[in-house]
Amino acid sequence: MKNTLLAVGILLTLSITYYSCSRNTQDKTKVAAKLTTHKEAIDSLRTENIVEKPLKLTSLTNKQVNDSLSTLDLSTLFATKNPEDGYSNRFDGLYGKDNYRIEMFFSEVSKDLKNPNTYHIRGKSRFKKNIIPFDGIIIIDSLTAFEDPNIDTAYFGQESIKHKVVYSTVGKFILKEDSTLKGSGIFSGKITMDFLVRNDNSTELWFFSPQTKSKASGFRFIGEWQSYSTKAIKSVIWAKDLFSFVNEIIKDFSIGERDVEINPKYRHLGWDNYWEMDEWWHETKPVQ
Repeated sequence: MKNTLLAVGILLTLSITYYSCSRNTQDKTKVAAKLTTHKEAIDSLRTENIVEKPLKLTSLTNKQVNDSLSTLDLSTLFATKNPEDGYSNRFDGLYGKDNYRIEMFFSEVSKDLKNPNTYHIRGKSRFKKNIIPFDGIIIIDSLTAFEDPNIDTAYFGQESIKHKVVYSTVGKFILKEDSTLKGSGIFSGKITMDFLVRNDNSTELWFFSPQTKSKASGFRFIGEWQSYSTKAIKSVIWAKDLFSFVNEIIKDFSIGERDVEINPKYRHLGWDNYWEMDEWWHETKPVQ
Protein backbone atom coordinates (compact mmCIF):
# COMPACT_ATOMS: atom_id res chain seq x y z
CA MET A 1 0.00 0.00 0.00
CA LYS A 2 1.40 3.38 -0.97
CA ASN A 3 2.07 5.97 1.63
CA THR A 4 -1.11 8.07 1.64
CA LEU A 5 0.48 11.16 3.10
CA LEU A 6 3.18 11.10 0.45
CA ALA A 7 0.63 10.77 -2.32
CA VAL A 8 -1.47 13.65 -0.99
CA GLY A 9 1.62 15.82 -0.80
CA ILE A 10 2.46 15.00 -4.38
CA LEU A 11 -1.06 15.72 -5.56
CA LEU A 12 -0.94 19.17 -4.01
CA THR A 13 2.02 20.04 -6.21
CA LEU A 14 0.73 18.74 -9.54
CA SER A 15 -0.22 22.21 -10.75
CA ILE A 16 3.38 23.38 -10.34
CA THR A 17 5.53 22.58 -13.37
CA TYR A 18 9.13 21.56 -13.14
CA TYR A 19 10.09 25.11 -14.23
CA SER A 20 9.03 26.41 -10.83
CA CYS A 21 11.51 24.37 -8.81
CA SER A 22 13.44 26.40 -6.25
CA ARG A 23 17.09 27.10 -6.76
CA ASN A 24 19.82 26.97 -4.15
CA THR A 25 23.24 28.52 -3.76
CA GLN A 26 24.91 25.55 -5.42
CA ASP A 27 23.44 26.59 -8.77
CA LYS A 28 26.03 29.33 -9.05
CA THR A 29 28.85 26.76 -8.84
CA LYS A 30 27.45 25.02 -11.94
CA VAL A 31 26.89 21.66 -10.33
CA ALA A 32 24.51 19.35 -12.20
CA ALA A 33 21.18 21.12 -12.52
CA LYS A 34 18.42 19.66 -10.39
CA LEU A 35 15.12 18.99 -12.12
CA THR A 36 11.85 17.48 -11.08
CA THR A 37 9.30 15.98 -13.42
CA HIS A 38 5.87 14.46 -13.01
CA LYS A 39 7.38 10.98 -12.74
CA GLU A 40 7.08 10.79 -8.95
CA ALA A 41 3.40 11.69 -9.17
CA ILE A 42 2.89 9.12 -11.92
CA ASP A 43 4.58 6.37 -9.92
CA SER A 44 2.70 7.20 -6.72
CA LEU A 45 -0.69 7.13 -8.46
CA ARG A 46 -0.14 3.82 -10.22
CA THR A 47 -1.58 0.55 -9.04
CA GLU A 48 0.90 -2.20 -8.27
CA ASN A 49 0.37 -4.10 -11.50
CA ILE A 50 3.03 -6.53 -12.58
CA VAL A 51 1.98 -6.02 -16.18
CA GLU A 52 0.95 -2.62 -17.55
CA LYS A 53 -2.68 -2.66 -18.67
CA PRO A 54 -3.66 -0.96 -21.95
CA LEU A 55 -5.66 2.26 -21.90
CA LYS A 56 -9.42 1.99 -22.28
CA LEU A 57 -10.24 4.14 -25.29
CA THR A 58 -13.70 5.46 -26.15
CA SER A 59 -14.35 6.43 -29.76
CA LEU A 60 -16.33 9.63 -30.16
CA THR A 61 -18.77 10.50 -32.91
CA ASN A 62 -18.11 13.55 -35.05
CA LYS A 63 -20.91 15.32 -33.21
CA GLN A 64 -19.38 14.51 -29.81
CA VAL A 65 -16.01 15.79 -30.95
CA ASN A 66 -17.48 18.98 -32.38
CA ASP A 67 -19.65 19.57 -29.32
CA SER A 68 -16.66 19.11 -27.00
CA LEU A 69 -14.41 21.42 -29.00
CA SER A 70 -17.17 24.03 -29.19
CA THR A 71 -17.76 23.93 -25.45
CA LEU A 72 -14.17 23.80 -24.26
CA ASP A 73 -11.55 26.55 -24.45
CA LEU A 74 -8.11 24.91 -24.51
CA SER A 75 -6.11 28.12 -24.82
CA THR A 76 -5.09 28.20 -21.15
CA LEU A 77 -3.54 24.75 -21.50
CA PHE A 78 -0.92 26.31 -23.77
CA ALA A 79 -0.39 29.67 -22.11
CA THR A 80 -1.38 31.23 -18.81
CA LYS A 81 -3.08 34.61 -19.04
CA ASN A 82 -1.36 35.78 -15.86
CA PRO A 83 1.41 38.20 -16.93
CA GLU A 84 3.27 37.55 -13.69
CA ASP A 85 3.54 33.84 -14.42
CA GLY A 86 5.21 34.04 -17.82
CA TYR A 87 7.79 31.38 -17.05
CA SER A 88 5.02 28.76 -17.19
CA ASN A 89 4.64 29.63 -20.89
CA ARG A 90 8.26 28.71 -21.68
CA PHE A 91 9.11 25.22 -22.89
CA ASP A 92 12.30 23.29 -23.57
CA GLY A 93 12.99 21.31 -26.70
CA LEU A 94 15.55 19.60 -28.93
CA TYR A 95 16.63 20.98 -32.29
CA GLY A 96 18.60 19.54 -35.20
CA LYS A 97 20.68 16.37 -35.53
CA ASP A 98 22.71 17.13 -32.42
CA ASN A 99 19.55 17.76 -30.34
CA TYR A 100 20.75 21.17 -29.21
CA ARG A 101 18.45 22.91 -26.76
CA ILE A 102 15.77 25.21 -28.14
CA GLU A 103 13.28 27.22 -26.08
CA MET A 104 9.77 28.23 -27.06
CA PHE A 105 7.61 30.86 -25.42
CA PHE A 106 3.86 31.26 -26.00
CA SER A 107 2.81 34.81 -25.20
CA GLU A 108 -0.80 34.60 -26.44
CA VAL A 109 -3.11 31.73 -27.40
CA SER A 110 -6.74 32.34 -28.34
CA LYS A 111 -9.58 30.22 -29.69
CA ASP A 112 -10.84 31.09 -33.17
CA LEU A 113 -14.32 32.62 -33.01
CA LYS A 114 -15.60 30.70 -36.04
CA ASN A 115 -13.61 27.44 -35.98
CA PRO A 116 -13.67 25.80 -32.52
CA ASN A 117 -10.85 23.39 -33.42
CA THR A 118 -8.46 26.22 -34.32
CA TYR A 119 -6.25 28.26 -31.97
CA HIS A 120 -4.18 31.32 -32.83
CA ILE A 121 -0.81 31.56 -31.20
CA ARG A 122 1.90 34.17 -30.79
CA GLY A 123 5.28 33.80 -29.15
CA LYS A 124 9.04 33.69 -29.53
CA SER A 125 11.73 31.08 -30.06
CA ARG A 126 15.26 31.18 -28.68
CA PHE A 127 18.04 29.11 -30.20
CA LYS A 128 21.39 29.87 -28.61
CA LYS A 129 21.25 33.70 -28.44
CA ASN A 130 18.90 34.28 -31.33
CA ILE A 131 15.37 35.32 -30.30
CA ILE A 132 12.71 35.51 -33.00
CA PRO A 133 8.95 36.23 -32.67
CA PHE A 134 6.40 34.05 -34.45
CA ASP A 135 2.68 33.84 -35.21
CA GLY A 136 0.74 30.73 -36.11
CA ILE A 137 -2.11 28.32 -35.54
CA ILE A 138 -2.86 25.02 -33.87
CA ILE A 139 -5.61 22.88 -35.38
CA ILE A 140 -7.13 20.04 -33.36
CA ASP A 141 -7.85 17.10 -35.69
CA SER A 142 -9.05 14.39 -33.31
CA LEU A 143 -10.27 13.83 -29.77
CA THR A 144 -10.36 10.50 -27.94
CA ALA A 145 -11.68 9.87 -24.43
CA PHE A 146 -9.70 7.39 -22.36
CA GLU A 147 -9.37 5.78 -18.97
CA ASP A 148 -6.09 4.59 -17.50
CA PRO A 149 -6.68 1.35 -15.54
CA ASN A 150 -3.15 1.57 -14.11
CA ILE A 151 -4.07 4.52 -11.89
CA ASP A 152 -5.44 3.63 -8.47
CA THR A 153 -9.07 4.82 -8.51
CA ALA A 154 -8.79 5.69 -4.82
CA TYR A 155 -7.03 8.88 -5.86
CA PHE A 156 -9.73 10.08 -8.23
CA GLY A 157 -11.52 11.75 -5.33
CA GLN A 158 -8.58 14.06 -4.71
CA GLU A 159 -9.26 17.58 -6.04
CA SER A 160 -5.94 17.62 -7.88
CA ILE A 161 -6.97 14.71 -10.09
CA LYS A 162 -10.77 14.66 -9.84
CA HIS A 163 -12.36 14.91 -13.28
CA LYS A 164 -15.32 14.20 -15.52
CA VAL A 165 -13.38 12.87 -18.51
CA VAL A 166 -9.80 12.68 -19.82
CA TYR A 167 -9.05 13.32 -23.49
CA SER A 168 -6.12 12.58 -25.73
CA THR A 169 -5.93 14.82 -28.77
CA VAL A 170 -3.89 15.00 -31.95
CA GLY A 171 -3.53 18.05 -34.18
CA LYS A 172 -1.15 20.03 -36.33
CA PHE A 173 0.64 23.33 -36.02
CA ILE A 174 2.41 25.91 -38.13
CA LEU A 175 4.36 28.79 -36.57
CA LYS A 176 5.84 31.44 -38.86
CA GLU A 177 8.78 33.42 -37.56
CA ASP A 178 9.42 37.02 -38.60
CA SER A 179 10.91 36.62 -42.08
CA THR A 180 12.81 39.92 -41.85
CA LEU A 181 15.10 38.57 -39.13
CA LYS A 182 18.29 36.60 -39.60
CA GLY A 183 17.99 32.87 -38.95
CA SER A 184 14.19 32.82 -39.21
CA GLY A 185 11.96 30.12 -40.66
CA ILE A 186 8.77 28.13 -40.17
CA PHE A 187 7.97 25.50 -37.53
CA SER A 188 5.40 22.88 -38.57
CA GLY A 189 4.32 19.42 -37.53
CA LYS A 190 2.07 17.47 -35.18
CA ILE A 191 0.91 18.20 -31.66
CA THR A 192 -0.34 15.63 -29.17
CA MET A 193 -1.93 16.59 -25.85
CA ASP A 194 -3.71 14.97 -22.89
CA PHE A 195 -6.07 16.93 -20.66
CA LEU A 196 -8.82 16.40 -18.11
CA VAL A 197 -12.17 18.13 -18.01
CA ARG A 198 -13.79 18.89 -14.68
CA ASN A 199 -17.50 19.10 -13.91
CA ASP A 200 -17.48 22.86 -14.49
CA ASN A 201 -15.85 22.32 -17.92
CA SER A 202 -12.52 23.78 -16.78
CA THR A 203 -9.50 21.97 -18.17
CA GLU A 204 -6.05 20.95 -16.97
CA LEU A 205 -3.17 19.13 -18.60
CA TRP A 206 -2.90 15.41 -17.79
CA PHE A 207 0.60 14.08 -17.03
CA PHE A 208 -0.07 10.61 -15.66
CA SER A 209 -0.48 8.17 -18.57
CA PRO A 210 2.83 7.32 -20.29
CA GLN A 211 1.05 5.12 -22.84
CA THR A 212 -0.51 8.03 -24.70
CA LYS A 213 1.12 9.70 -27.70
CA SER A 214 2.06 12.59 -25.43
CA LYS A 215 4.00 10.19 -23.19
CA ALA A 216 2.93 11.91 -19.96
CA SER A 217 4.39 15.24 -21.09
CA GLY A 218 1.11 17.19 -21.00
CA PHE A 219 1.60 18.24 -24.59
CA ARG A 220 4.38 17.90 -27.11
CA PHE A 221 5.11 19.41 -30.50
CA ILE A 222 6.98 17.25 -33.02
CA GLY A 223 8.00 18.43 -36.45
CA GLU A 224 10.56 20.44 -38.32
CA TRP A 225 11.87 23.94 -38.85
CA GLN A 226 12.62 25.20 -42.36
CA SER A 227 14.76 28.23 -43.06
CA TYR A 228 13.25 30.99 -45.20
CA SER A 229 16.59 31.85 -46.80
CA THR A 230 18.43 28.54 -47.26
CA LYS A 231 15.44 26.16 -47.21
CA ALA A 232 17.45 23.96 -44.82
CA ILE A 233 15.28 21.68 -42.65
CA LYS A 234 15.96 20.82 -39.01
CA SER A 235 14.04 18.41 -36.79
CA VAL A 236 12.46 19.89 -33.67
CA ILE A 237 10.52 18.69 -30.64
CA TRP A 238 9.42 20.53 -27.50
CA ALA A 239 6.99 19.76 -24.67
CA LYS A 240 5.46 20.98 -21.46
CA ASP A 241 7.47 18.33 -19.61
CA LEU A 242 10.30 17.31 -21.93
CA PHE A 243 11.90 15.18 -19.25
CA SER A 244 9.04 12.70 -19.21
CA PHE A 245 10.37 11.13 -22.44
CA VAL A 246 13.71 12.76 -23.32
CA ASN A 247 15.71 9.64 -22.44
CA GLU A 248 13.94 7.84 -25.28
CA ILE A 249 15.61 10.31 -27.65
CA ILE A 250 18.98 10.90 -25.98
CA LYS A 251 20.35 7.98 -23.99
CA ASP A 252 20.96 8.84 -20.33
CA PHE A 253 20.22 12.52 -20.91
CA SER A 254 18.58 12.83 -17.50
CA ILE A 255 19.99 10.87 -14.60
CA GLY A 256 17.83 9.59 -11.75
CA GLU A 257 14.18 8.81 -11.36
CA ARG A 258 12.59 11.61 -9.36
CA ASP A 259 15.09 14.40 -8.66
CA VAL A 260 16.94 14.05 -11.93
CA GLU A 261 20.08 15.73 -13.20
CA ILE A 262 21.12 16.59 -16.72
CA ASN A 263 23.99 14.33 -17.68
CA PRO A 264 27.16 16.47 -17.67
CA LYS A 265 28.21 15.12 -21.07
CA TYR A 266 25.17 16.79 -22.68
CA ARG A 267 25.19 20.10 -20.86
CA HIS A 268 27.29 21.77 -23.58
CA LEU A 269 24.22 21.47 -25.85
CA GLY A 270 22.65 24.56 -24.30
CA TRP A 271 21.85 23.15 -20.87
CA ASP A 272 24.75 24.62 -18.86
CA ASN A 273 22.72 27.76 -18.10
CA TYR A 274 19.41 25.99 -17.46
CA TRP A 275 18.94 27.50 -13.99
CA GLU A 276 19.62 31.08 -14.97
CA MET A 277 15.89 31.35 -15.69
CA ASP A 278 16.25 34.70 -17.41
CA GLU A 279 13.06 36.12 -18.89
CA TRP A 280 14.53 36.28 -22.37
CA TRP A 281 11.14 36.71 -24.06
CA HIS A 282 11.15 40.35 -22.98
CA GLU A 283 14.09 40.96 -25.28
CA THR A 284 13.25 43.18 -28.24
CA LYS A 285 16.36 42.96 -30.42
CA PRO A 286 17.32 39.53 -31.80
CA VAL A 287 20.94 38.85 -32.66
CA GLN A 288 21.67 40.00 -36.19
